[in-house]
Amino acid sequence: MRVQAFYFRYKFIWMKIIVPLLAIMVILLSSCGDSSLTRTLPNVSGSSGELLVVTDRALWEGRTGELIREALAPDLRGLPQPEPAFSLIHVTHAGFANIFLVHRNVVFIGTDPEITEAGLTVTRNQWAESQIVLRLTARDTAELSNAIRRFAPELRERINEAERVRLTSWLRESAGKEKEEVISGSNRLEILLPAGYKKDFNRDSILMISAETPMTTQSVIVSYGTPAMDRIGCIDLANMTEKITSAEVRGPDGGSFMVIEKKVPAVCRSFTRDNTQYIEMRGLWTLEGGFMGGPFISYAWIDTVALKTVVVTGFVYAPKSDKRELLRQVEALMYSVRRASD
Repeated sequence: MRVQAFYFRYKFIWMKIIVPLLAIMVILLSSCGDSSLTRTLPNVSGSSGELLVVTDRALWEGRTGELIREALAPDLRGLPQPEPAFSLIHVTHAGFANIFLVHRNVVFIGTDPEITEAGLTVTRNQWAESQIVLRLTARDTAELSNAIRRFAPELRERINEAERVRLTSWLRESAGKEKEEVISGSNRLEILLPAGYKKDFNRDSILMISAETPMTTQSVIVSYGTPAMDRIGCIDLANMTEKITSAEVRGPDGGSFMVIEKKVPAVCRSFTRDNTQYIEMRGLWTLEGGFMGGPFISYAWIDTVALKTVVVTGFVYAPKSDKRELLRQVEALMYSVRRASD
């Protein structure tokens, strides 16, 4: 009887220890298929606007390489000095290792005789958090050349969007709970106020925020209150933008004011994002009666709740600096504008 009692006591203790351990093992094993639970990715490397191109040296140094550079790094329109859309870094497939694995933007370009049709694939977060990896493959070099031309706009847009998402995340983290609101009647819009930005003014239906250093100025103006239009065209957007900037942005002497530079045609496009139809314009601004200038972006959308047109304009002044990334930062901040939640 004493042995039997010891056996049951031992079995009871064993069950109390082993059963919970088995349960933990089951949970861990069942979660192995969910990368979000088991996979921790490093941060991306590289600077904003950098693009790592992985392709054979023979392709890069020949006509295909010229096409790649023309497709991925054309000079951006709407900047006062030539600047490429992206800064390209080339590595071969053999060299793609170590620090290159976690680069923020990676595009593989090559040939595969076994495929029947050229195609583009997109993978996110493959080796690093917020990373985008694109693969453009064709059967031979002739088809690859055609594919590079055909997919060039999509490649640039995909990378631009990835950079915009990263910048927006950084801006949100930098701003924390800091926001500014534009009020028009009972309607409110909000914009992030990241570190380094300060409010220039905030009146009924319009505000302006800026980040200034001794060498650069980055500014965003949000105007809210213009009656909604049936359709906003490029000329409408240009007129609304210039009406706002000429009234609100003055030169150092107080007599000059900001207008759109007419000598260089602005670029206009319409697109849909988050179920909202936008019209966007990019070009150069100048001071009427002054000597300053730089790039700007302006966009408009219709607030269907308030029946108002929203115009958001961002601009950069950096006479001795490259402006591509400064403008990219402004653009990300501009697209943080949204209706304020109650």
